[in-house]
Amino acid sequence: MKFTKILLGALATSALASCADLDTELLDSYVSTDQKQEVLDQNPDMASASVMGIFSQFFNIFTISSQHLDFEYPAVMIGMDSMGTDFIGKNSGYNWFASYEGYQGNTPSGWRAAMLWLYQYAKIKTANTLIASIPADTEEPKLQFFRAQGLAARAFEYWTLAQCYQFNYVDHLNSPCVPLITDENELEAAENGAPRATVAAVYEQIMKDINEAIDLLAASEVKPESIISEKPKRMVSLATAYGLRARFNLTMEKWADAAADATQAITIFSGAPYSIKDVSKPGFTSINDASWMWGIAINETDYGIAGGSIVNWPAHACTFSHGYTDQGGAWRWCSKILYDWIPSTDVRKGWFLDANRKSASLTEEQQEYIDGFVLGAPTYGDDQSKNIMPYTNVKFNSYQGVLGQSLNASDIPLMRVEEMYLIKAEGEAMSGNTATAKQTLSNFVRTYRDPAYASLGTDAKAVQEEVWMQRRVELWGEGLSFFDIMRLKKGIDRRGHTFPSAFVYNIEYGNDVLLFCIPYDEVAANPGLSESDNNKSMPTPTVVRD
Repeated sequence: MKFTKILLGALATSALASCADLDTELLDSYVSTDQKQEVLDQNPDMASASVMGIFSQFFNIFTISSQHLDFEYPAVMIGMDSMGTDFIGKNSGYNWFASYEGYQGNTPSGWRAAMLWLYQYAKIKTANTLIASIPADTEEPKLQFFRAQGLAARAFEYWTLAQCYQFNYVDHLNSPCVPLITDENELEAAENGAPRATVAAVYEQIMKDINEAIDLLAASEVKPESIISEKPKRMVSLATAYGLRARFNLTMEKWADAAADATQAITIFSGAPYSIKDVSKPGFTSINDASWMWGIAINETDYGIAGGSIVNWPAHACTFSHGYTDQGGAWRWCSKILYDWIPSTDVRKGWFLDANRKSASLTEEQQEYIDGFVLGAPTYGDDQSKNIMPYTNVKFNSYQGVLGQSLNASDIPLMRVEEMYLIKAEGEAMSGNTATAKQTLSNFVRTYRDPAYASLGTDAKAVQEEVWMQRRVELWGEGLSFFDIMRLKKGIDRRGHTFPSAFVYNIEYGNDVLLFCIPYDEVAANPGLSESDNNKSMPTPTVVRD
């Protein structure tokens, strides 16, 4: 069955070659369950390779093709941000994500279908293997911690898929989402296929997994830094697990639960938000920063990083790194509408160049570097030049702050504690505590970003809108903007946003072009699916006047 061969076999095996085959799949099928448990109880560290296998899969290159947008989840982050209104790139051959930005090839054979599906299900397979190897009732602390890692990762993968294959949770509970493959039904799925589960069923599994993960992490009291000293925040801590559940509850519009989980994440997290001083210059490159709760750990020797590779996140998204930015002019800039919304008193205004391609956040050397790419007036047509654009981001620094850095070993953020304050405020507002929400939001922004800020929202929806705008700025380029558009039913109106003219669309929420298609090979080989079960193939949207 192709479903198993693609998702549960060859792809996962190739991605995990560096992980000692997960300690031979944790003793493989020739050892009984009781024997496995006895060995693991005596040596729980055997399971650590399985955990590292999950998180090493967040960044790999060329797992499904030889194309330069094939670098796993960071590529998904860029692709999905490119589908929104705030993360913009040129209409250029050097913009590998133009098909996402332009909503081109929205079919079962397109990049959007293949990348997301194969990347996420490969990690689900790895998580399933780990979860199956450790009994739910284990009392060994390290094994509880390791099982929790698999559960949290699986919940994250299904949450990511759920928002791309179906619309808003509350309005589509009984609509088809994605197949549910767990440690409990893998063999049955391999034999008989797996249909698309409903949105409700997928989220039921997501919450079952994250709830158990939180219980196990609390019971074990094991912390990631006791397992691995080098960049431990690549693993899921108890605070991060609460942060994930806060995200899930937010998506399900369980507002009070989202606020409570975000509050708990903030309370038990050992770090703190970036200060105004911290973010008054380019940064966001190290998983060890106090603000980061979870991230993708990148090493200088990683395949796709060493040797000046440009098949990685900084090469496509960082203005100061060597790659498709400096060599091809495929800069990433923010929307003019978003830039104009940011008050002059807000330090984050400096995360983007102004209309004259200057930023107060830059050193003289950094500004000179930028000025070297100011080659003429900006154009919003087909632009193959290196001319840097107004509003280009300078939020993300290059690795070790080296201008034109060819060693793109920056870590990549998956969750920062700042997000928790914004979830808390939105959850409070939408659960009937508008005054409390306004205070939460104002205190956060005034303390960490804009001393002059005051929330002006007069009701829950107005505060929610303020939070969304804050999220658009604070989390710019961190792979979350498309999820917000989908859960808030915002649509994609790019008029006035300084998009290339070929990508100026006005897509109403509910248009099927926003949904991903299941890959052709999966539909053909999975007995649980038929062509009629797939999301619709959609033509490229019609360009509208800017």
